Amino acid sequence: MKPLFLFFSLFLFAALLGQTVPNKSDANKLVNARYQQPTWLINLSYKAAIPSGSLALRYGFMNGTGLDFYYKSKNNFLWGLNTCLFFGSNVNGIDYINIFKDANGYLFANDGNPLNITASMRGSQLLGVVGKLIPGFHQKKPQLSILLECGVGFLQHKYLFNAPNTLQFSKEYLKGYDRLSNGLALTQEIGLCNFGLNRLINFNIGIEVTEAFTRNRRYYDYATGGTDTKSYADILYSLKCSWLLPISSQDKKQPLYFK
Repeated sequence: MKPLFLFFSLFLFAALLGQTVPNKSDANKLVNARYQQPTWLINLSYKAAIPSGSLALRYGFMNGTGLDFYYKSKNNFLWGLNTCLFFGSNVNGIDYINIFKDANGYLFANDGNPLNITASMRGSQLLGVVGKLIPGFHQKKPQLSILLECGVGFLQHKYLFNAPNTLQFSKEYLKGYDRLSNGLALTQEIGLCNFGLNRLINFNIGIEVTEAFTRNRRYYDYATGGTDTKSYADILYSLKCSWLLPISSQDKKQPLYFK
């Protein structure tokens, strides 16, 4: 494995050395030309998210990993699809599972041994988005632009319990107390986007706010002995960091320059 890794490292290093480095004026022209090209973008993203509203009653800090697909027009408008999976171990409001414990506060596995339940959260997000890149640093940093984006879609979340070899928390019964909730979601983002001459150094850092209007989708809740019909306002504040992979439709005869 090491020789293969060394080979590709040397190959990449040699490729970089073999590129012609343009002067600053030429580099700026190339960056500006890139902004004017229709481009497909694939983004790998990470979110550090803090819940608010009804969502904060259930969960604390959570992580998110996502994959985004965009089309950027020559006028720097964006249309795309954002996906994200959320996960976290900081959960609140799960005291209702005490109904499964005995008088001494123990829960027993099927073999009669006491065990501890671990709880976490799982969630997902699917959004259709539109946005605009505003190149606001033409003179000194032409590769930088401001990203404004909004979207509409779907947000879902639930509790995830881990209690192996326990009948009460087997797959058949989890639906009675995982409190799966989902609903319409709106999102807004403002960020800073970089399109360098080196296509490996393309990134976006922004603040994203999501508002979702959710309901519990389980018909019956074992803890309450009924159905939760309330509507909830879930809010999520996220620091979003993305690595951008542009797939450009530029002329193949045009050389690719690197900084």
